[in-house]
Amino acid sequence: MLPPYQTVEDALQTAGATAGAAEVHGTLCGMLTANLGAGVEAWMREVFPEEQPGEMPTGEPRRLLGQLFDETRTQLSDALLSFELLLPGDEGDLDGRVSALGHWCQGFLYGLAVAGVTDPGKLPEDSAEFIKDLSEIAGTGFDVEEDEENEVAYQEIQEYIRMGVLLVSEELQPLKGPSRIQ
Repeated sequence: MLPPYQTVEDALQTAGATAGAAEVHGTLCGMLTANLGAGVEAWMREVFPEEQPGEMPTGEPRRLLGQLFDETRTQLSDALLSFELLLPGDEGDLDGRVSALGHWCQGFLYGLAVAGVTDPGKLPEDSAEFIKDLSEIAGTGFDVEEDEENEVAYQEIQEYIRMGVLLVSEELQPLKGPSRIQ
């Protein structure tokens, strides 16, 4: 299970990260989707690009981010599709959750690019279409009214993204599974 969203958000702020929990997790997912063997240090360099290798976060923020990395990698390789997005909980306002989802998508696209997936047109058709959809979601800035219809739409989009990430991961890394990660 992923650490709580707000706990990761607080750890990132304590460590001096400029990106929030949703975007950082999106970056991690993008990197691991393209390369499940990507290491925690490569991800940390993207989260804290101004830091020198010996100056990366330490203590509790480092432990928590390591936990997030390990759990995310495990979820992405799980045959039972346990993968989840790190986003604010349902108790938060819908506008804030939609904004976090957009940041998550931005991070995912960035993570794919960092891992070498720079031309979505070279991906299989379904993955390329999903990446195009993510670009639109990431670039959408809008206010959302708090009502049941928008809440349902948000949940459906979140599930679409979750399943799309698993699809892209499978198409980029066929035959991966829990036994590959030791």
